[in-house]
Amino acid sequence: MIAEIIVLLILLVAVYVASTLWQLRCLPPGPFPLPLLGNLLSIEQNRPYADLAKMAKKYGKLLRIHMGTRKVIVINSYELAREALITKSKDFAGRPCHFFGNIFGRDCTDIAFQTFNKRWKMQHKLALTALRLTEGKVNIADHAEKLCNRFYSCDGMLFDPYDMIFNSLGNCLSSLIFGKEHKLDDCEVKKLVHATHVFRDSLGAANLLDTFPILKYIPFDIIKKAKCAGKIRDEIFERKFGEHVSTFQKENIRDLIDALLKGFHELTDEGLVTKEHLISSASDFFFPGTETPSSIIMWAIYYAIKHPDVQAKLHRQLDDVIGSKNRPPEISDKPNLPYLNAFITEVHRIVSETPLAVPHSTTRDTSLAGFKIPRNMTVLINLWAIHHDPDIWGDPFSFRPERFLDENGQLYVEGVMTFSAGKRSCAGESFARKAVFLYLARLLKRFRFECPRGTTLPKEEESVFGIVLECKPFQIHAIPRDKDEK
Repeated sequence: MIAEIIVLLILLVAVYVASTLWQLRCLPPGPFPLPLLGNLLSIEQNRPYADLAKMAKKYGKLLRIHMGTRKVIVINSYELAREALITKSKDFAGRPCHFFGNIFGRDCTDIAFQTFNKRWKMQHKLALTALRLTEGKVNIADHAEKLCNRFYSCDGMLFDPYDMIFNSLGNCLSSLIFGKEHKLDDCEVKKLVHATHVFRDSLGAANLLDTFPILKYIPFDIIKKAKCAGKIRDEIFERKFGEHVSTFQKENIRDLIDALLKGFHELTDEGLVTKEHLISSASDFFFPGTETPSSIIMWAIYYAIKHPDVQAKLHRQLDDVIGSKNRPPEISDKPNLPYLNAFITEVHRIVSETPLAVPHSTTRDTSLAGFKIPRNMTVLINLWAIHHDPDIWGDPFSFRPERFLDENGQLYVEGVMTFSAGKRSCAGESFARKAVFLYLARLLKRFRFECPRGTTLPKEEESVFGIVLECKPFQIHAIPRDKDEK
């Protein structure tokens, strides 16, 4: 009897191995998957991007893994990422099913998590046009200055700047989306900020639920929180949208929602995009518009403290270019501040704040690097691996803003994919770049940042992975530079 069981087990293993090898024969190389679990045991949930980068050393920069029974292609190369996202952009522009993405994306009526189709193209174009029309209506510099004043009121005392930065950007996005007439009050901003934090945490936990869909029927606390946050977010956006509809005038575009309504009324293909899609498009801008820039600003303060020589160079260039103590930096100063721009780019590179981006999927049978990639294959773009590739950067774990300056000291950027690329690149890239520049230019012009004596900054590898890579909390002294000079 025991011998028969052993023979049966050997037969089952042989069948599993043979059938798996046959299914994988045309796909990129990768570790052999275990039944049901796939390669999950080889990937740490807190730093999956780093584990996938390590796998590239063995299997190549285009590899295949199994998340449970789901096959996933991982791109760890800048050249291959450009081929997929730009050269073959339509082939790789889809989105796989995403449990928390469905909640965050209002049942896939949004731009971020909706897959590539005719409706998405129309909705995406409508949103981009609306953003261009209204981006200049919000005074980012004013919000940055108010944040500086809050820092100044701390009078050099110890504090954690994260909530101040996040709430400031929340108010900034509120002004962009809802305008002055329908601007959110402080309580509503706090509710949306809380919802954003919940979505960030839930998206970080999404892999397990997407790998084992049966788990979504178990009442996990994170699922309850995500659904509750979605209801709070939707109530605010639906109410504000209704207010805009009742007061809309096409000759007077006040904000992003008005601009979306204007584009909606001008559509010729009626019915493809509905008002539900407009609400989802508007809410789509709040999460990345607050989460990503606030994360980068925190990381920039972190590296300015960690590298005081870099911070001193930033101060010198700001003083040389801006000159007068009474004139704050403006967006027009950006071309004249190459070292600050290089510093921001280096922060984006070394942090890779969205290390695995939002997952893509193939929209049709295609190929990459000579391998056949079938339709509906999930594809991960490992931005962290791309930004830490020693073949490109030489010393990828060293923080050196100078790597983005040419021999004349001017900004030169290549190899960085901060906002992804191609058809699914971040729609709010222009706004995010302006916000990060203005906030950091004004903060660094007015303050010298330090850690408390006797303490150290948290380690980079201790950062918290959601869909955005968050620095662990730390406290700072923001010392007004005008007091330094007295």
